[in-house]
Amino acid sequence: MRFTLKVLFLVLCCGYLSSVSAQTGHGFEEKGRPIYHLAFVQAKPGKDREYRKFAMQVFKPMWEEAVKAGIIESWTAYEHPVYFGSNVGYSHILIVKFKNFAAFDTFIPNLLKVADKTFPGRDMQREAEALMDIVKSDIFYEFAGTAGAKPETKSAASPTADNSRDGEQKRK
Repeated sequence: MRFTLKVLFLVLCCGYLSSVSAQTGHGFEEKGRPIYHLAFVQAKPGKDREYRKFAMQVFKPMWEEAVKAGIIESWTAYEHPVYFGSNVGYSHILIVKFKNFAAFDTFIPNLLKVADKTFPGRDMQREAEALMDIVKSDIFYEFAGTAGAKPETKSAASPTADNSRDGEQKRK
């Protein structure tokens, strides 16, 4: 389990370092923004259902504890139900949201504590490696979006032309 988390940590660090060099001068100086780690995962052949069960019974409780401990803001697993094109290369996407890069920097040591607490003595590395491969891992931060936008609502009090005529006729 520790080995898998260390490997994940190294993948995350490589992604971090490459994104730092790639993003310099392009808004990266806004370090207080939330960041997202995306892991593109391929369930091993014939292991889709087992991987899904593992994600629900092992990953989810571990990440929930990480949220409660303030290590991450959220974790989400997405399944790939429809494929467009051939050789997509992944069956699931796992997204971890961090408050900022400072939270990302302390992530692995803190997650190791949570994993040991949640599943003491369990070899999650062996279990995970038997079910899936990490195809790609990237770090992103949001620079624009519509999360704060709300749909406009029509007021129930504003009468339509027909309603106002009906009201006039009723008063007469």
